[in-house]
Amino acid sequence: MAKPSFRFKQFTIQQDRCALKVGTDGVLFGAWVDHLGATRILDIGTGTGVLALIAAQRNATASIHAVEIDDASADQAKENAAASPWADRLHVYCMDVRRMRSDAQYDLIICNPPYYSGYSRSPDERVDLAKHGDELSFPDLLDSVRQLLLPEGRFSVIVPLDREADLIHEAARVSLYPKRRCVVRYVPHRPAKRILLELDRLRGSVHDQEITVEATGPFDYSPEYRALISDLMLNF
Repeated sequence: MAKPSFRFKQFTIQQDRCALKVGTDGVLFGAWVDHLGATRILDIGTGTGVLALIAAQRNATASIHAVEIDDASADQAKENAAASPWADRLHVYCMDVRRMRSDAQYDLIICNPPYYSGYSRSPDERVDLAKHGDELSFPDLLDSVRQLLLPEGRFSVIVPLDREADLIHEAARVSLYPKRRCVVRYVPHRPAKRILLELDRLRGSVHDQEITVEATGPFDYSPEYRALISDLMLNF
């Protein structure tokens, strides 16, 4: 069972009321995102607020907005943001991104979306909503990104490796194309499970990476994983 709170080096996540808790995927993705140069950042489906908080730590000047459809998760994400060192730059809204309208677009949008399709469902309706794509499908997500992203902006997302083609297909429909991709293995002897993607509106070559989380087994983390999250996680 997940702990009610999760401590990072510079902030703490309270998560007892959140549908989904802090996990390896979210931390790894948040650490991989390139936040440099962004002045306005949007986190879609913020959950605990962890991606927005990592963005605030990594980018010292950006204004960061986060949206979350689940009432209880949004309330707790607001509290986590308010308790952080960057409360003045973090704004959390309880809303459906598909209904979001903004006076100014964003130069970086990040999302750890509800990406499962065809998997077993959770008996918990809130967890089901957070994990599965029935409510926010890839077409819905990409349509929202198209409206909210600046012409020169970037969109970063994490999805299962077996759904990469679906995401890229929908992204091309709204003129977004891969710029960076990182294949994620949890352990060396198992197949890769996740893909981290950064997309923009320029067609061109793609910078490919691969990262393995654990070198040999539980808690024996690889050097590249340690280097990526060393400024975030305690004991790294």
